[in-house]
Amino acid sequence: MIDLATLPADALLGRAQSPEVDDAISGVGEARIVIAATPTYRALYTGLLKCFFDLMPAGHLAGKLCLPIQTGASPIHFLAVEYGLRPLFMSLDGIPLAGVYATDAEFTDGVPSAELAGRVEEAAAASLAIAVAPLSSG
Repeated sequence: MIDLATLPADALLGRAQSPEVDDAISGVGEARIVIAATPTYRALYTGLLKCFFDLMPAGHLAGKLCLPIQTGASPIHFLAVEYGLRPLFMSLDGIPLAGVYATDAEFTDGVPSAELAGRVEEAAAASLAIAVAPLSSG
């Protein structure tokens, strides 16, 4: 897991080099499944997430399954997963999967409801099933 908020801001903005940011980008490059989770900010994803993905070289997500998870105050932005994170993954040649959008009402004291936890678990299990499935020959 990579907590972007703990990485050096100057490096995320491309103003400085950082071994921590380099390691994080390398870690994403080694993954078979990339899960990006973000709150909704201005009807999209956070600038922090954008900065991180902007540092990745072209094709960095090629062949990787990409699972978007997004939270928001209300259901009106539920399509942000589709019009925001899906194109972000595709811009780096990732393979976007159906994501999960959750509203504030689905959390109590920061803990997801059983229904939401189930949706996330189902999405993760489906991603894993696709990742380990044998490739078709034709």
